[in-house]
Amino acid sequence: MTQMTTGPHRSKRAHLELQLDSSPTLGAAVSFGEPADGAASRIVMVSGVPVSRVSPPVVELLSAMDGQSAVRDLHARFAADVPEQDFLALVNRFRSNGLMEGADHKPAGRFVYRAPLTLQVATLRAPAMFAWLDRGIRPLSSRATRALVPAIVLLGVIAMGLQTTDVARLLASPVPLLGLVVVLIVQSVMTLLHEGAHGVTLTRFGGTPRRAGFMLFYLTPAFFVDVTDGWRLEDRWQRVGVALAGPTVHAVLGSAFTIAALFVADGIGRQILLLLGASCFGIVLVNLIPFVRFDGYIALMSALDEPNLRDRSKRDFTRWLTGVLYGTAPVPKRLDRWWSASFGMASTLAPVVLVVFAIMRIQSALASGGPVLAFLVLAIEGAVLAMGVAILLRGVRNAWRAGVSTWRFIAVNLLVVIAVVMAGLCISVPSTTTAGFSATGSEIVLVQGGTRADADIPDGADVALLTNGILVNVPVGEATLAARETAPTSVPLDVLFPVTAGGAEVPATVIGIAQRSLETAGLPSTGQARIELGITNLWQAVWESAVARPLAEIFNQHSDVRQG
Repeated sequence: MTQMTTGPHRSKRAHLELQLDSSPTLGAAVSFGEPADGAASRIVMVSGVPVSRVSPPVVELLSAMDGQSAVRDLHARFAADVPEQDFLALVNRFRSNGLMEGADHKPAGRFVYRAPLTLQVATLRAPAMFAWLDRGIRPLSSRATRALVPAIVLLGVIAMGLQTTDVARLLASPVPLLGLVVVLIVQSVMTLLHEGAHGVTLTRFGGTPRRAGFMLFYLTPAFFVDVTDGWRLEDRWQRVGVALAGPTVHAVLGSAFTIAALFVADGIGRQILLLLGASCFGIVLVNLIPFVRFDGYIALMSALDEPNLRDRSKRDFTRWLTGVLYGTAPVPKRLDRWWSASFGMASTLAPVVLVVFAIMRIQSALASGGPVLAFLVLAIEGAVLAMGVAILLRGVRNAWRAGVSTWRFIAVNLLVVIAVVMAGLCISVPSTTTAGFSATGSEIVLVQGGTRADADIPDGADVALLTNGILVNVPVGEATLAARETAPTSVPLDVLFPVTAGGAEVPATVIGIAQRSLETAGLPSTGQARIELGITNLWQAVWESAVARPLAEIFNQHSDVRQG
């Protein structure tokens, strides 16, 4: 994961917030780089390390912090049209980022923790390492070699198009456990190459990757390279090149895997190649989403030469939304683009969509896998919920600080809460419980993981039969629950999980026998079964799917657990 910071490491004293009567002093280690490539923006540096590109008004504001002018006076001089509390929050953000005297800045070292959930372990020899790598690959980077990159990617896209049916079938089916392990290992290596490409490209353009290493990013392991020095590059398109170097590596390697799959016979080898190709292209597409702080966003920000593009547009969106809801007076936009508020809205919603999708897949795959996995699902859901509530409360607090009418603030928030609650109660969704099925001859046995079974499944319930895919579940038939017999058993791994492992079996409980109106010809031997339980409201469905079902798995209860 590329690290292009917008602020240095937070100091221990940064929590001492300034007040309107405080007189801040710009840190002695802070300096400003000269404009590059005719751009109006400047580079803020701390101890010679680039921090961010900022606009001239911000440079003027920071330069005016001489220890004699109070924050209130600076507000009147530089941003009289911005609410005082917003301006104070901005100044305190400068302080927390180490730009003020009294907020001691310690350069990032081998071990760095950044709130709320990022821990980095780095090597400080990254400059020498990337310089050595650059010297090694320089002979290979001729113009002819660079011309091969788009050609390979184009051929890879064509090869993927020719194998779309095979890829779709593969993603909708369980994959061999060995193949999945190989894919994960190879993808880890490719992620290392992805990050290395950022560092080598920055080095080639004359920059310095200061740190590189391994990190836990919201409990997810990842590699990283700090390319903050890219802010020094005069040519904005060089900065774009640094950002896109990583996705280019995945695009080229994904194309190579996909092309190779054309010449390999069906079997686990071809499955691995197609999985690697599909996952590489998927990583490229996700990385290019400009509404999340991925490589695509950094490339767009660099191409437009708009520092802090996402934060500024999100602020414009929240200001617009605050005005609509609470009637606050219009304020000048932070990003002088006609699409600023729209981009800010997309930047606010996109991470939510990605997180919800990830949680749904995790919950579907792991919630019935036993107490340990169910507890993991609840822990992930709890952490995400806590962060979501914190973000929501911060937004409400900022709206209050915008100077809204007390009665309107209370009335609007109350109406929003009532609308959300009523919507959840009025929106009807199908209520189902998920099981696995095993088809042997004309008999379809339905099972659930562990030693529990849902107690409130009516006889004669409709059953949708689907594939148990690594990414998607495709309908393959319909059936009716014909018998309600529960008994402990053991089943192949792919009955409950989207992986196969030879003769490996897991404990399960038979919850019934399903009967099809048609023959079972063409039905896979294992898959996922969704049993219809009727209709419920959205809140009940969310509760039973996200909370009640994992809890029942943890405590091994025979309870009415439904999934919406």
